[in-house]
Amino acid sequence: MSLDQKLIGSLQHLVTIGVDGEEGYTKAAEMVSSKNLLTEFEQAATSRNIQAEAIRNYLSENGVAKPEHEGGFGGALHRAWLDIKGTLSNRSDTVVVSSCVGGDKSAIEAYQDILKEDNLPHDLRKLLTDHLEAIQSDLKNLELYLQEK
Repeated sequence: MSLDQKLIGSLQHLVTIGVDGEEGYTKAAEMVSSKNLLTEFEQAATSRNIQAEAIRNYLSENGVAKPEHEGGFGGALHRAWLDIKGTLSNRSDTVVVSSCVGGDKSAIEAYQDILKEDNLPHDLRKLLTDHLEAIQSDLKNLELYLQEK
């Protein structure tokens, strides 16, 4: 089954979101003082990298040139804002976690938009659903952290 251009564009956007998520979590890991958050952020960065690579591979397996490993302008802007906020708040763990929550909510929205499509191949729907569930789990953990503070 060949992929239509709209779906290809949407999948390439998810690659960008995955790369931005990886870089964002890596940046967040550098900014937190909590060892638990450091570990959680490093795991989330690895997860986002694996997700982006899985989508790249799916595209490649379906005859689409494999997208490069680069994030988007919005992600770079978000990381710069995280850096500024972290500096202004003396690198508060809560501020860093809040920024990660925003990034994950955007990623979830992008995945949900694609999953609304009726014509997704079954294997792609499964792949994207698995990614979405992992991001939602990370978001839940971050929100629990914020509730406890």
